[in-house]
Amino acid sequence: MNDFIIEGHGLKRYYQRGNETVKALDGVDVSIRKGEIVSILGPSGSGKTTLINLLSGLDAPTEGTLVIDGKSAAGLSEDELVEVRRGVLGFVFQNFSLLPTLTVTENIELPLLFLGLQADPERTRRVIDAVGLTDRANHLPRELSGGQMQRVAIARALIIEPKILVADEPTGNLDRATGESIIALFKKLAKEDGLAILLTTHNTVFGSQADRAITLEDGRIVALNGPPNKLPLH
Repeated sequence: MNDFIIEGHGLKRYYQRGNETVKALDGVDVSIRKGEIVSILGPSGSGKTTLINLLSGLDAPTEGTLVIDGKSAAGLSEDELVEVRRGVLGFVFQNFSLLPTLTVTENIELPLLFLGLQADPERTRRVIDAVGLTDRANHLPRELSGGQMQRVAIARALIIEPKILVADEPTGNLDRATGESIIALFKKLAKEDGLAILLTTHNTVFGSQADRAITLEDGRIVALNGPPNKLPLH
């Protein structure tokens, strides 16, 4: 049985800047398994953001094949990419983006409103418990620490029961100890729920704790770290 949740082969993303063709991503193969944590590393301009945008269905490749949860994402329009992402991908960003007038519970349930889904109090409770915020369910964001706010953001991504969690610099605004607790939570979610997690970070210590680290430079993969059975198929 194919246990890959994302399969990308020969991925390229080119942009036109006047008469110049910018090769943001220039032929990359990446396959990610269910329950696997993969960190994407590289300096600014390496293609890291471009790759994460392709693998999460926020953008479509110029060339190559890309399958997300069994659906092709190559050559699609933005409206079509929305359908690929719907109910499959959850997103966590460096800036928590919590609504200050909503409680923890209300912030977490907000994505359900946008999807036209009814909140299930029992499901919400389980998600809040999973991220360790049981005693903060009715608090406002201003009453939380940075780490707690990031956990709310993670719970908000989890409430739709995604198969893939995309975390863009999730520890960037946190101190080391709090960042380590977030990485530990990711490991727990991957192991217990089979969640595939894509993680971008400038923190090589956190990045190295993933099952596999992909390092980019000038739009190409220059380093892969991980056990042989974790390496992408070519």
